[in-house]
Amino acid sequence: MSPRMFPVTQPGFPGFIEELGLLGIEPCRAADPGATAFAVLRAASVQRWLLVPLQGRAAVADALRMLTPMSRRARLAKSAVLALNGAGLRPVWTRNRIYLKARARTSCLHSWPSAAFFSGTPGPERKITVQLRGAHSRENAYLKLACSPHANTLISNEVRALRSARKLDLSSALLPSVLGYTRFGPRRAYICSDETRPGFNPARTLRQSHFDFLDEMAAKTAAPLSCQYLHDLMQKHAAAAKSLPAAQTDLAARGLETLRRILARSPVHAALAHGDFTPWNCTATGSRLYVFDWELSARQPLGWDHLHFWRSSGTAPPCGDPVPLLRQMQARWHHGSAGSARFLLIAYHLDRIFRRNACPASPEMLQRLLAAPAQDAA
Repeated sequence: MSPRMFPVTQPGFPGFIEELGLLGIEPCRAADPGATAFAVLRAASVQRWLLVPLQGRAAVADALRMLTPMSRRARLAKSAVLALNGAGLRPVWTRNRIYLKARARTSCLHSWPSAAFFSGTPGPERKITVQLRGAHSRENAYLKLACSPHANTLISNEVRALRSARKLDLSSALLPSVLGYTRFGPRRAYICSDETRPGFNPARTLRQSHFDFLDEMAAKTAAPLSCQYLHDLMQKHAAAAKSLPAAQTDLAARGLETLRRILARSPVHAALAHGDFTPWNCTATGSRLYVFDWELSARQPLGWDHLHFWRSSGTAPPCGDPVPLLRQMQARWHHGSAGSARFLLIAYHLDRIFRRNACPASPEMLQRLLAAPAQDAA
């Protein structure tokens, strides 16, 4: 089966290729001087693409590490591609190709023909991620390029978060190092190290290594929440009210008032949270994690990352009844304080609603949390 040019008319794909021009990369023909072939892998569920450099088996294997499939079908597909690549068999999965070249004196990517390019997930948080390969896999790095003003903010936050988290000198986890921070026109970008090692694999369920990381983060950064936390939530509420349905706006206002009452009655402890602690943002080997993608990091009520991992991996207790979650968060993170555990769950679902990318169950869960009996009178 002969390779074919990937159709650049696919929705979203031409914009992605045009954005690579900011990095000095442009499409070309196979016969052009300096042309490099890339296999185009498209996600089945959303419009996102991975460009895999066809520069040898090691480059392909490294590029495929950027994919963390969750469904059984996707995991089998990745395993099949890795097996075919290891055997030197490419005709099927590399059939869709695109050819790229670096513009002279404008490319910012060293050894760029071995780089892999990921378009990111569509939406206001989208960023292009480029895997930069060194002479050895231990020298790999990643460049992230913002694709919107909101993504600019997330890039800046991730740089701050990584620098802060690395100062904690965690024994339970490896973190990327910030190697550079720059701009391409109005877009912010940064380069971080890739600390993964052979033997690191995705962990789709919470293990002891996850709790060791969360416990160490809490032990080193925990402190009572200040009123500023509520003020920030109220600002998010005001911004979201312009686009939220009226019923959700009113529901959020009730949630904020409940948080105010809880915080007025007793302290609620918080710690530095990763913010998007999910199976696809960490890998594990033995007793250690490698934790990356810190763009949503912030101080959050204790248990935030635990709750988010549960929710994102589909392993949390059923959404219909908040009581099991309340009890588990109360016992695990809040020393038996029902009010603090309730604060965590309400704040978490408010955040999901304000970000407009929540699971559909968030408003219903928030409604149930507010209706649950609790002594939160001022």
